Amino acid sequence: MGAEKNIVAFELGSSAIRAVIGQKKPDGSLQLTGYAKEVAAESVRKGVVNNIDKTIAAIASIRKHIEQKHKVFVTRIYVGVTGQSLHTVGSSVSRQQEAKMPITEELRDSIIDENRTSVYPNAEVLDVIPQEYRLGTHLTTEPVGVMSDRIEGCFKNIIARRSLRENISQCVAGAKLEVADYFISPVLLADYLLSDNEKRSGCALVDFGAETTTVVVYEKNILRHLVVIPLGGATITNDIAQVLHIEHSEAEQLKLAHGDAAPLDAAAADDKEIAISNDRRVKASLLHDIVAARQQEILANVWQHLRDYADRLISGIIFTGGASAMKGLEKAFAGHHGFDKVKTRQLPTPQEFTSSIKGDIQQMNLATLVAMLLRGDQECTSEQPAEPDLFHESPDTAPVFTGQHSQTSNGVVREQPKPETPADKEEEPVEEKDAEEAVEQKEKRPGFFSRMGRMGRSLGDWANRLVDPD
Repeated sequence: MGAEKNIVAFELGSSAIRAVIGQKKPDGSLQLTGYAKEVAAESVRKGVVNNIDKTIAAIASIRKHIEQKHKVFVTRIYVGVTGQSLHTVGSSVSRQQEAKMPITEELRDSIIDENRTSVYPNAEVLDVIPQEYRLGTHLTTEPVGVMSDRIEGCFKNIIARRSLRENISQCVAGAKLEVADYFISPVLLADYLLSDNEKRSGCALVDFGAETTTVVVYEKNILRHLVVIPLGGATITNDIAQVLHIEHSEAEQLKLAHGDAAPLDAAAADDKEIAISNDRRVKASLLHDIVAARQQEILANVWQHLRDYADRLISGIIFTGGASAMKGLEKAFAGHHGFDKVKTRQLPTPQEFTSSIKGDIQQMNLATLVAMLLRGDQECTSEQPAEPDLFHESPDTAPVFTGQHSQTSNGVVREQPKPETPADKEEEPVEEKDAEEAVEQKEKRPGFFSRMGRMGRSLGDWANRLVDPD
């Protein structure tokens, strides 16, 4: 039996950086023990690091909160990766054999490896998802052992802008932490929220967040499509604030309390008014028009990526994420696009984990973070602070993003730290600095015999001046 492990996971979301810590038992069960959040509107935008220094400060603040509350030192973290540049692209690699012979594992793996080296302008391949293999006119997902003189592998490569990973790595290293592993958040979330039966029969998961909406499509238990749309719940809030000339916080409250995405029927189209403040009111029909117009645009973008799969989504479309709680969402989607197999789903009923976090975790949108804790297997804390040079290891290879479908994952990724800056030097403990200055002054101070020698020479000079004043 192994020992209990503290797992720490971070998510750089649309409008905030959030983290959870959980204790994983030897039997695989999980106890959620802590949650921390830093609002990062200026630090992270649409899941992408926008300000390096502020993001480092936010990560360091969360780390400090966890350490003080749980009496441990955080040394490494699991990180979820998302962002508006994340998407899938199709690719294929073929090989011709000299004669018809069984396809070997080595041949299949070499095709996957060659595909992983695909080059995209200013982007990198984060993961490779095999789709099917074409052997002559025959399609299969398991080519090994099949007789053929030619094989063509069809893949979906998950790619993202190169700076996405680089900026996250720089921020984590700047906060004096190590990356235990990266996870592609939408894939991890889908694996957690969707059942095997749903992914096998055909299903779409739509993660409706604050600034982005992510669409993931599965069929025959294989990821078929992934895209991040740069629109979300905050877009609706901004529209309300601009049209009604009110503060963003007031617009958010109006949206949560009275927002409705469903088409307005004749019975509701009256002159009912909603109070904004003590002296201002707005017509309910105007608020509905603002919300419904933008919601319709977001849903239209979602449908644009789902329409080609509509007849294969036997298990329907599942909405999740904080913005999916809006009233009338399912009705609006069915009304505009004629697809009525729609439902919403948040964090499943805890079966494999328990929680001691205060508050309703069903309403805290922790699904991605919980999924990372369940997947993580490395101890992320220690009882002693890390050595100063712990994070100065040079990786032999670039970080590899892992997921359920990854074929060539190399395990733990160690990141190089951000070079020391003046700000880092200013954070040096005062006591340590004073001690160094004391040692330096001691080294400069003359010894006892040197001081006595100089005193003797001074007395001799004084005596000579008394004898011979000139």
